[in-house]
Amino acid sequence: MYGIARGACAKYCRITWVGCLICSLVFSGCAGNQPRAEFELVDRPSVAILPIGFEIEIPHLASIKSVEGTLSPEEEARQLAEALQHVRDEARWLLQSRLATGQRVQFVSDEQVAAIVKEVGLPPGGLPTAEQLAQFRTRAGADLVLVVNIQDYGKVRWAWAAAGMFADMTAESIIIGLASAWNPTIIFANIGFELLTSTPVWFGGAYVFGVAFRPVRVEARAIETTQGIPVWQETEVAMYAWDELDLLPESEREKKEAQLRINLESAMAGLADSLTDEGMTTTQLREHYGQ
Repeated sequence: MYGIARGACAKYCRITWVGCLICSLVFSGCAGNQPRAEFELVDRPSVAILPIGFEIEIPHLASIKSVEGTLSPEEEARQLAEALQHVRDEARWLLQSRLATGQRVQFVSDEQVAAIVKEVGLPPGGLPTAEQLAQFRTRAGADLVLVVNIQDYGKVRWAWAAAGMFADMTAESIIIGLASAWNPTIIFANIGFELLTSTPVWFGGAYVFGVAFRPVRVEARAIETTQGIPVWQETEVAMYAWDELDLLPESEREKKEAQLRINLESAMAGLADSLTDEGMTTTQLREHYGQ
């Protein structure tokens, strides 16, 4: 889930997640392993990844993309819609690609998913009804549907940002209080400084000293298609882009879309690894839910 690594400076801490999937290696010379590999292939559940939704409203293009010049309201709306759709498509591709590397599931084709979604009128990120789940089961052979929602993307919900900044200020105030024998002047001076400098970071993001604060929070759940019961649910958060930025050309590092893409990839990888680690099989699903 989440791992927190704090450096000397609390303001520029970095949250990372370690969700490493360790795969056993099957060598061609080991004939005894062949039947097991074939069994696992047959027993992989079929997953339909539904169109990804946004739970947070993003009214301005500048919240998720570096913009040069001034755009007309019509042009900004057009580019914003395109950018959000690109993020949805990218997130879905990242999730599916990572799941594929785990070799524990198989996928309903994108064309089948799109056709059923359009026919039943399911919005991006929406929870399917029992009737809609039945369509995915009978028409596409889906054992599971995967519902994904991006809850924060660069622009962060007010309550979540306020809680983060409060926690940051509280930690610093305790440290300074212990070091200054709880001198109120020093403590309140630091609080004032934090309000002045941290507010733009928490509520608007930042790129300082090669560290990008671009929060991405994604929630996903897997729902079995017979009884409509959620069998897995997870939330992943990626806040800081740091070392990964060094791999990009210097001209790209300051772009919001590049920084957000790094954190989106981290969040989707965490979700995929978590679902892979569940190790669900079609046999288990049928035994438990009567598929």
